Amino acid sequence: MHILNPVTDEFWWDVARNCSYATFYHTPLWREIAMRTFPERYTDATIGAILPNGVRAVLPMLSKRRIGPFRWLHSTFENCYGGLIADGPVTESEALAIYAQACDWSTYTFYLIDHPIGPPLHAQLRGRLTHVYSEPTYLVHLDADFETILGRFSRSRRTAYRSGLRKGVQTRVATSLDEVRAYYASYRDAVERWGEDDGYGYAWELFEQIYYLSQEYPEQIKIWLMIVNDQIAGGRLILYWNDHASLWHGSAHRDFLEYDVMPVGDTEIIRDALERGYRYFDFNTSGQKEGVMTYKQRFGSEKKSVTMWRYENPILKPIQQWYWMATGK
Repeated sequence: MHILNPVTDEFWWDVARNCSYATFYHTPLWREIAMRTFPERYTDATIGAILPNGVRAVLPMLSKRRIGPFRWLHSTFENCYGGLIADGPVTESEALAIYAQACDWSTYTFYLIDHPIGPPLHAQLRGRLTHVYSEPTYLVHLDADFETILGRFSRSRRTAYRSGLRKGVQTRVATSLDEVRAYYASYRDAVERWGEDDGYGYAWELFEQIYYLSQEYPEQIKIWLMIVNDQIAGGRLILYWNDHASLWHGSAHRDFLEYDVMPVGDTEIIRDALERGYRYFDFNTSGQKEGVMTYKQRFGSEKKSVTMWRYENPILKPIQQWYWMATGK
């Protein structure tokens, strides 16, 4: 096995294109969003490998900080899907050898998020990691025509969708940064509605960088808007790769909730993904919020568990255990 560190973008792109279970979060674009938004916070720590049979693999990682020789690794940014991708089969021993590069003496901790459409982590690897938490994501299978998929929705979801259409809700992709600002304003309104403080949630700079990249990669990044009476009522940020369309963020302003803007927006985005040949629409995780999970279930989605795993440095484990108990992190 030949380990590549660093990995060229050309190598990484090629593996991501040829891996059937790679998602947007496994591509260089997700790393680019992180590093453009937070250039002082993150550095690229991605590694690659060429196996003896020619199969190529990539483990996307970011290093969040470094103190002396020790580094904090994440696969991947914002606790989104990570882990190994490859353009062919990888044996358990080969996977362990690649992950060993991330779990060496210089790693203070390594957080790994698995994902719903890829192969499960091998048993030996799970045995070397600590289970942090599991939570569900919700997948809509795009394996039939639109009317059949719509028929799988709950009755209340179909009713809300049709009601929103009658009320004039429209869905389209954002065409300017000012429109994205209006979407972001709906998000900050939602944060206030949830009772959170002003510092809660995502910064504008993250949305700004995602918009700029959406202009370079319009097929992979789409910022959808829900429109009511020519006003931006909210939006959905969808990330596309291979067979997988993923809802990364969404919100609606309180003034427009009565128009059923979210059921219309999500249903029309699902329709678009179906027409463009995607196999899955992934509602993503929900922070264990019951209301959000119930909303996603009503789209006839399949519930799939996603787990965060953590590597604990055996030398530093006593200190780590104290820190995690003290901070809850």
